[in-house]
Amino acid sequence: MLSSPLGVGGILFALSLAAGLLALWIGLSQRWLHRVIAAACGLFLGITFLHLLPELAARANAPDVNALRLWGSVLAGLMAVFVADVLLRAREDGEEEGQHPAGEHPAHHGGHRVVGIATFVGLSVHTFAGAVGLGAGFDDEPLRDAFVAATLAHKGAEAFSLASVLRLAEFSKRTIVLLLAAYALVTPIGILAGRSFAKGLHSMPGPVEGLAAGTFLYVAVAELLPEVFHGRADRGMKVVLVLFGIAASTALLAAPGVGHP
Repeated sequence: MLSSPLGVGGILFALSLAAGLLALWIGLSQRWLHRVIAAACGLFLGITFLHLLPELAARANAPDVNALRLWGSVLAGLMAVFVADVLLRAREDGEEEGQHPAGEHPAHHGGHRVVGIATFVGLSVHTFAGAVGLGAGFDDEPLRDAFVAATLAHKGAEAFSLASVLRLAEFSKRTIVLLLAAYALVTPIGILAGRSFAKGLHSMPGPVEGLAAGTFLYVAVAELLPEVFHGRADRGMKVVLVLFGIAASTALLAAPGVGHP
């Protein structure tokens, strides 16, 4: 089955969807949800600083690459999520004005929805980039097997984290299931795209991955970390969980010959 692009894509699709639905089915309490988000935040930070940014730096040193355009895409990704977040919060604050006593901060009531969508987009773009690379080099058996093994090891954690962030964003269960199914489809679609354009396509363009890096930076640093640590409960444990997420991404990305999909 590992010798078939459709077989590999099917396995990774099933794993991603099952892990995401597991997070939805468990129905974690707010306390446990914030603990999971802490570990997810560490995972996203690890993806950004240990894979995406180093890869972009390597591309920027190539003689035929416009480094300003490359790093500008990171800033563009960050600012795009920031502007969308500010606009949505401004609209919601206006709608909820007068519904709360003076001095009381309005409830989020979906204020994290931009973060949920940004996480979905960032993970999808990054996953698609890796899947295209896998499809393009699928005939290289050692590389393919190493890639699949590494992907199996962390794809579940990513899907579980995505489902948790979408729950935090207060999407309906139906919407979360649809987004999880779409995310699960990214890998098989990317593999098939890589196979179709194997001769001329070995990776996604740098600016596209730059947008993903900017998205992850904003989501992790500006949204998830403040959300996780806004209360006093379990602060020590949450710090450990953030570090655990970073350590997990470090171990997974260290797989021989395999980048992060």
